[in-house]
Amino acid sequence: MSDEMDVSQFKEIFVSEAREHLSALNANLLELEKNPGGAGLLNEVFRAAHTLKGMAATMGFDKVTELTHTMENVLDKLRSGKYEAKTETLDILFDCFDTLEALLEEIVTGQDKGVGVQSLVERLKAADLAQSHLAVSATPPAAAPPATSDDAADTAPEAPQPPPEDGQKKNESETVPETPGMVEIKGSVQEHKAQTVRIKVEHLDKLMNLVGELVIAKVQIAQIAEKERISELSMLMNGISQFTAELQEEVLKTRMVPVKYIFDRYPRMVRDLSHRLGKEIEFVMSGTEIEIDRMLLDQINEPLVHLLRNAVDHGIEPPDVRMELGKPAGGTITLNARREKGSVWVEVSDDGRGMDAAEIRQKAVEKGVIEAAAAVTMTELESFMLICRPGFSLAKEITDVSGRGVGMDVVKNMVEAFNGKLDIKSRKGKGSAFIVQLPLSLAIIQALLVEVGAETYAIPLTNVGEIAKIDRDYVKTIDNKQVLLLRDEVIPLVFLDAFFATPKKAGVMESQYTVIVEISDRRVGLVVDNMLGKQEIVIKTLSGILRSVKNFSGATILGDGRVVLIIDAVSVC
Repeated sequence: MSDEMDVSQFKEIFVSEAREHLSALNANLLELEKNPGGAGLLNEVFRAAHTLKGMAATMGFDKVTELTHTMENVLDKLRSGKYEAKTETLDILFDCFDTLEALLEEIVTGQDKGVGVQSLVERLKAADLAQSHLAVSATPPAAAPPATSDDAADTAPEAPQPPPEDGQKKNESETVPETPGMVEIKGSVQEHKAQTVRIKVEHLDKLMNLVGELVIAKVQIAQIAEKERISELSMLMNGISQFTAELQEEVLKTRMVPVKYIFDRYPRMVRDLSHRLGKEIEFVMSGTEIEIDRMLLDQINEPLVHLLRNAVDHGIEPPDVRMELGKPAGGTITLNARREKGSVWVEVSDDGRGMDAAEIRQKAVEKGVIEAAAAVTMTELESFMLICRPGFSLAKEITDVSGRGVGMDVVKNMVEAFNGKLDIKSRKGKGSAFIVQLPLSLAIIQALLVEVGAETYAIPLTNVGEIAKIDRDYVKTIDNKQVLLLRDEVIPLVFLDAFFATPKKAGVMESQYTVIVEISDRRVGLVVDNMLGKQEIVIKTLSGILRSVKNFSGATILGDGRVVLIIDAVSVC
């Protein structure tokens, strides 16, 4: 009983460290495929397998132990130069990686999903035997001079190393475990060596909520100070505001993780898909150090997977087609992240087929997605965004990779669900770029407070393009819908008082404002009665019976204690 308790006590640590070693194993195998003679890479792969074996044996995870032990035998002969790093052997090692991930998932969930290792063990042994036969039948090389102590150290099986002392674990601060419910917090010590400590996500969420309450209390005190005109209290508030802002910034930093921790999954996916489709693709990543809210990072994975799969399947042409077009046989897919103007921009681009806006419009008309009259006035971006319509696909053949029309609409909806934006650029024969703009955080945002009848609402500033005062002379009716004519642009209007059935406020002025929100390729005017200004707000999730309420993404509490709903611009528009 006590032994079981001890094992369960260390399970989280095992899973976290195992994920780190698996990540290193995957990355080094990918590099090894490009550079089969890389002795340093082979050493790293061997070290990862060796460490995993030792950890698993200690914890009693027999299947992981058996598989990594057999891997270790083959890897030791590869790194000593007895065997060659052939494609067939690397493919088996990649399959071992996949199986180890599946076994780790079994350990995390506690459910036996029947993941077996015996067939892989046999394949590894068969590869070992085949390589040994080749080594025996090959012409023996000239006698080599006696190995020096350094040479012996390079070829001898690596002995387990004692654990490093605290503060000396190389590169530990650079990795965040993918263990569910755990993140790493970066810090520094007097010697300026990086240290990390693992903290449960629920503790961070609670800390974030407490900071949110502090922000609300700060606003309340500021309002009292202004109302009562108490100069001493105002001076005190300046100090509190500064400390609150610093605390808020530090807490937000604890929730931030580099995009690297989902980006690192993609090279293997692109590699496997390109091999399967018979394409030569170089996959380039940059900006992996850019940090983003942990909650947001989890949500952008699926859209990025869709975009990358589309780039491999539809974007990059087969080698023979590329050569006929005067292009290199191999194509390039680039995944880039950058931080700009308070947002994170993630771009997936390729140098493949590209798209033609006119061809997309024509196909959309043929499929009945749009009317021919609407196609005439469409901009290039609006034309490209047609591929995000449900069921609409440019693929000539349906494959199990993509092409069923269920990809790009999912991407667009998921990006917009967390107040992001999707932009598409493309040139026929040159390639395409899909740009996703994301907020830095989902916890605290800048919002525009507006008055509609007797109610106050918040609109995330990331959605706001501009604000205009309504001039009735420029409000027209087209197809029984009211629109605003603004600088030769026709902007559909949504009157929020009617949309939300909000009671009228006594003595409301005739003049109204329109908040023009930008949702990917669309601009829509939300008509409000009054503008109350910009404010930093803490997002509170709607729970219970409020969870099913449409058109709102959450709520916030103002300084005067009022609860204000946050408008979901995507669903309203």
